[in-house]
Amino acid sequence: MTNENKRKTWTQPWSYREGTIITAAILLLGFMVQAVSNGVILRFAAFPWNLLAGLLFVAVLATIFVIWQKHAVMKWLGGVKAALPAILGFTLLVLLMGFVKQDVEPQSAFSRLLGLTHLVHTWPFILINVYLLILLGIVTLKRLTPFNLKNVGFFLNHFGLFLVLFSTALGSSDMKRLSMNCYEQQTERQAFDESGNAVESPFAVQLIKFNIDEFRPKVAVIDNQSGQVIEDGGKAQYEILDRNSFDLLNFHVEAEQFLETSGKVGDNYFAVNEPGSAPSAKVKVTDRESKKEVSGWICSGSYAHQPEALKLNDQYSLVMFLAEPRKFSSKLNIQAKSGKNVATTIEVNRPFKIDGWTIYQLGYNKEMGRWSNLSVLELVRDPWLPIVYFGIFLMMGGAAFLFVTGKPKNGGTEHVA
Repeated sequence: MTNENKRKTWTQPWSYREGTIITAAILLLGFMVQAVSNGVILRFAAFPWNLLAGLLFVAVLATIFVIWQKHAVMKWLGGVKAALPAILGFTLLVLLMGFVKQDVEPQSAFSRLLGLTHLVHTWPFILINVYLLILLGIVTLKRLTPFNLKNVGFFLNHFGLFLVLFSTALGSSDMKRLSMNCYEQQTERQAFDESGNAVESPFAVQLIKFNIDEFRPKVAVIDNQSGQVIEDGGKAQYEILDRNSFDLLNFHVEAEQFLETSGKVGDNYFAVNEPGSAPSAKVKVTDRESKKEVSGWICSGSYAHQPEALKLNDQYSLVMFLAEPRKFSSKLNIQAKSGKNVATTIEVNRPFKIDGWTIYQLGYNKEMGRWSNLSVLELVRDPWLPIVYFGIFLMMGGAAFLFVTGKPKNGGTEHVA
């Protein structure tokens, strides 16, 4: 039997056992308080109260460290035997967030009571986050005395992570996320918050033009009775109309003519460019077993036109699906309250920043597709984000420093990894 097994719990020096008990107690306490409070969603106070609370937390932590830095508990709190269980507890909640969809209405009373769909705003997440901040704060302060070259890398790592957690927690209340529905040739001054309430937008936005580039539409063989796409090996089979000919299941398909936008006159389709016109294709399909050929038009349809399928036999038909967007963008004229007047074009993953806000391309009227005159924008303001980035930059700098200089002797096993 090892000395660790012989040692009684809470006898100094503490080890992973006490760290695990403390972490488990914090999580259990958090979920108990969450349940007693009837699943309340917690929010930090906004600026300046969150900043004042954060500064007070740092001041109290630094004072306690200075007074009791020689105490055995304080030394243990600055070591890996306290940090590792805490990190595992925090990771457990993060994993739970991955398994349970967040920021949605809970589907059961149990989920609502424990706040499983809003974990970031619950007692267990906040308590374990505060506990981690205490551990990181202590180990960061320990690296300041004495502050020398060998401590630089570890200090940057720990202080950077401290800044990331600190600013993420306090900054959540200052983050604003709005959506705005803009129609072509109209100026919009109203936005909607995450609860769907109408609020005044921080700037007026005029949508000059909304554009969509689409992929060629997909085609598939469906069952005439069920309407389901035929599978092969348990996987639904699709092909994109970007080739003149291809094989689809037991059929050989030749695209004799493709029209990106079209309208139907009689039994044929003709190229037109008017709202609601849809992609269509004239195809010849050969059954590779029976050698039977069928030809005709297929069309994806739109909000203005019915789709059209080509019947291959009594069992199967060939259909065309709605084209998927390749890229969509909005040409905007933005007038801020500060007096700025800016013309810009935004796309998915190419947002525009103005007066502390970031404007993202969020969506459009999917029913109208490429003919949509609606552009849905997302307006995000996160004033604490630069501090988060700065913390990440410090962590990267610390990692680079340690990579270049190497790990100090006897320096890494007693502190948070």
